[in-house]
Amino acid sequence: MYLIDYLFLGFAFISLYLIVFFMILFVENWGRMSAGASPEVFPSLSLIVPAYNEEIHIGETIKAVKNLSYPVGVEVIVVDDGSTDKTAERAEELGVRVIRQDNAGKAAALNRGISEAMGEVVGCVDADSYPAEDALLKMITFFSDTKVAAVTSSILVRDARNFLQKLQEMEYLLIAWNRKLLDYLNSVYVTPGPLSLYRKSVLEKLGGFDENVLTEDIEIAWRLQKAHYRIRMALPAKVYTTAPSSFRSWWRQRLRWDIGGIQTASAYKNAFLSKRYGVFGLFIVPYFSVSIILSLVGLALFLYLLILRFSSFMEFWYYAKIAGVNPMNYFSLNLLPNVFTVFGLTIFFTSLIYLFVGLKAMDKPIRSLSNFFEMLIYLSIYLFLFPILLIHSFWRLLVYRKQKW
Repeated sequence: MYLIDYLFLGFAFISLYLIVFFMILFVENWGRMSAGASPEVFPSLSLIVPAYNEEIHIGETIKAVKNLSYPVGVEVIVVDDGSTDKTAERAEELGVRVIRQDNAGKAAALNRGISEAMGEVVGCVDADSYPAEDALLKMITFFSDTKVAAVTSSILVRDARNFLQKLQEMEYLLIAWNRKLLDYLNSVYVTPGPLSLYRKSVLEKLGGFDENVLTEDIEIAWRLQKAHYRIRMALPAKVYTTAPSSFRSWWRQRLRWDIGGIQTASAYKNAFLSKRYGVFGLFIVPYFSVSIILSLVGLALFLYLLILRFSSFMEFWYYAKIAGVNPMNYFSLNLLPNVFTVFGLTIFFTSLIYLFVGLKAMDKPIRSLSNFFEMLIYLSIYLFLFPILLIHSFWRLLVYRKQKW
C-alpha cells in the first residue's frame, strides 16, 4: 500500500472512532445532561467585565449582568483596558465600579479585576455577551464540590441574522453539547470568556491568567486540569454572545483562537500521554493534538485526491484531442466504489447524523429544508475552512513571534 492509503485509512478510522465514541457517551448520559441540583450554599461572587472599545455593547452587557438572579449581592467590576472610546463612561453611568488601565490585553484586565475582587468566586463576562437571568444559579451549585475550580456555560449566538451567523449558531450549539460530553470524562479543556466562574483562591494560587497567550481561557483551563482540579460544564446555564457578521471579522477571531490554542498545546506538550497528569495528559492533550492533526491531514488528503482526479481528467482530455476525437463522447463518470469513496461517504453521513443528534439534543431540531441545507453547507464548506485557518495560524506564529490580542 502507498503512504497515502495508510494516511487515509488512519484518518477515516480515527474520525469514525471519535464520532462513535461521543455518540455512545451521549446515549449513556442523555437523561442527565440538562439536570442540575438546586444550590444550597451561595458564596460571595464577583463578576469581571474586561472591555476594550466596547461602547456599543457594554451598556446591554451590564444590564444583563445586573439582572442576574442571585440571592447574595454580586459585585460587578468593569476593567477598561485603555479604551479610546466612551466605554468607561457608559459603564459608570450604569452605576458599576470601573477600573481604568493602560491597554495591556484581556488577560491583564482579568488579572487586575481578580486582584481587586472581593468574592470567593470570580467570573468573567465578555463585554459583548449577555447571560440568561438564571445562569449563575445553574452554575454555582457545582462549587459545592471542593475539587471544582471552574464552571463554564452554554455559549449561544445572539440574533443570528445572516447566513454566516446561522452557521456559527449551529457550531456553538454543537460545541456546547460536545463540551458537556467532555464533562463526563472530566476533560473540559476551555473556560470561555462569555461566562465562566472560577474559585478565586485557586486562580491566585496558580498565578492568574497567562498574559502571554491569545486565548487565556484555554490556557487557564489546561493549567487547572494539569493541577488536578475539576472543571464542570453547566449545560442549562446560557449566555448569548454577538457572533461576527462578516467573513473578515470571523476569520480574524478564529485566527486568534487557533494561534492561542497552538501556543497552549506547545506549552504543555510534555504532558502528552503522561500518566503523571491523569486525564489531562492521557486524554485532553492527545485529543486536542489529534484534532489538529486530523484537520490538517483531512485537508491534505482532499487536495491530493482533487489534484489526482483533475490531472487524470486533463491527461485524458489531452490525448483524446491528439487522437482527433471529441473527449466528451468517451468521457463517463466513474461510479465504481473504492475504499476512498466508501470511507469518505461513511464519514460524511455519520457526521451528518452526529450533527443532527447534537442539534436535537440542544433543542434546535432540523425543521425545514433550509435548515437541512445549512447543515450540508456547515459540513461541506464551513468545516473545510478550519484546516486552512490552522495553516494560516502556524504561518503567523512562524513569521510573527509576538502575537497581540
